[in-house]
Amino acid sequence: MHACAPLETLKSTHARYAARAAAELGLACRSLDGADGYLFEVSDGAKKALFAAGAGSPFAFNDARAASLARDKAFAAVVMAEAGLPVPPHKMFFVTRRYAGMRHPGRELKDARAFAASANYPLFCKPVSASSGEYAERIDGPAQFDDYLRRVARAHFAILVQPFLAGREHRVLVLDGVALFTYEKIRATARGDGRSSVRELARAARREEWALARNPRARDAEGRVYEPGDVPIAGIDIAFDGPANRAVGGGGGDVRDGAPGPLAELAITAARALGLRFAGIDIFDLSSAGDLSGLCVIEANSNPMFKTLEDCGRWDLIIHVWRANFAAALK
Repeated sequence: MHACAPLETLKSTHARYAARAAAELGLACRSLDGADGYLFEVSDGAKKALFAAGAGSPFAFNDARAASLARDKAFAAVVMAEAGLPVPPHKMFFVTRRYAGMRHPGRELKDARAFAASANYPLFCKPVSASSGEYAERIDGPAQFDDYLRRVARAHFAILVQPFLAGREHRVLVLDGVALFTYEKIRATARGDGRSSVRELARAARREEWALARNPRARDAEGRVYEPGDVPIAGIDIAFDGPANRAVGGGGGDVRDGAPGPLAELAITAARALGLRFAGIDIFDLSSAGDLSGLCVIEANSNPMFKTLEDCGRWDLIIHVWRANFAAALK
């Protein structure tokens, strides 16, 4: 067994937050995973609680049923649509033959390619069970779709295909029916230096070493497309296609406590529909005026990260979440 390593050395972000919160609340914390901290224990002296980060979820708020519904993006979209919430239209396709005998035909690779042949582009594709924006990509035509199918199948078994939506994206963190905070998610950008390719610029923009830019494409202010190997001229600003996740270089703006009424109501309702006590709800505002009149739920996260709060120095909110999490785990 190991004592909790110094905050700055723990690889697990969740463990770093838990250790800091535990120290402020007078609780004991220790890592059972050495300096990585992906398995750790917190104790109030009478009771102990174990937490698993990484592939696990360290949050005691959500039961396994609700967390598994949210983790499958296709299932979550169906559940939210059944609850009358605005979600993008979508299709789900399997990209490998694994377990094909356990499902009816109609959603296999050949069906995905048939759909792609006559689809209205652009599309947005993402695995049903990925995180941090992995393989979440804009697709502009059948050839690019076919290339995407080959690449994504190396790591995932199924994908969600949606129309490409352009709008302002918001993340709302919900805890027990209350919108704790919200911020706008901003896609990663870079400035050309005349030497670096789009792929190299994307690699430099990412905030996490493990967040690989799988197939980075970008566009300038005039909408010109830059492929991964293209070298933008010096001084040109480009925005990368794909998700606005912090891990791949995206950022957060307008961080605020609570959330504007329409965002708060929709996020709370989405979390409730999935049975989540704690969730990060991603919402697009598709209105041309940006006045929150055209909201659409993109996805729900049962294991949300909040490094944007750390970036903004909002340890008060981080500790608020972990205080409630400790209470749920140690009851």
